[in-house]
Amino acid sequence: MKVQKALLALALSLAFLILPVASASSWEFNESKVHFYMYGLSTCPHCRHMKQLIPEVYGSDKLTYYELNGNRHNMEVFENISHLTHITGVPAIGIVYDGQLVAVIEGEFNVSATPEIVKTAIDHNGTILIVGGVTYLIRHNTTEGVKLTNELYELFVRPTATTTTTSEGGGGLCGPAAIIGLSVIPILLRRRK
Repeated sequence: MKVQKALLALALSLAFLILPVASASSWEFNESKVHFYMYGLSTCPHCRHMKQLIPEVYGSDKLTYYELNGNRHNMEVFENISHLTHITGVPAIGIVYDGQLVAVIEGEFNVSATPEIVKTAIDHNGTILIVGGVTYLIRHNTTEGVKLTNELYELFVRPTATTTTTSEGGGGLCGPAAIIGLSVIPILLRRRK
């Protein structure tokens, strides 16, 4: 009798250990549940590339684009995002899946990796933040993490602004262009000496 109880307890324990693996492996990405929100500049080649690529892969109804050139409100919202995340370059892309902000990404990224990004965020109960090439996880099991994610969700999904402008812009710099420009300054200063 004791052996049977021990075997039953062992079987139940193994079942509970295997259950999360089975449910994780059965998860499938559903394209109809994803939406991208992007802040960008018309003068930025990376922004133009992502603005073209996302609709090509997921459909034209899957991208909401916020132009920063000539739109003061969008610029103010972007500054709030920058304050919360330390994102300084564009494009700044929020990925929402099934109503949840699962990732905030500074710069271009491999759009075909979106299912893996979403799954990783869900598996780790958080929002992925990629800034300056470094990946962070905003955990949803902390009050601060939930608050930050909710604030970012509002800024990406409900910024209460016009989503685009017809301005051809001018004078704006994308993140990579700013980095290249800053790296040239020491060279120019050395030449003047």
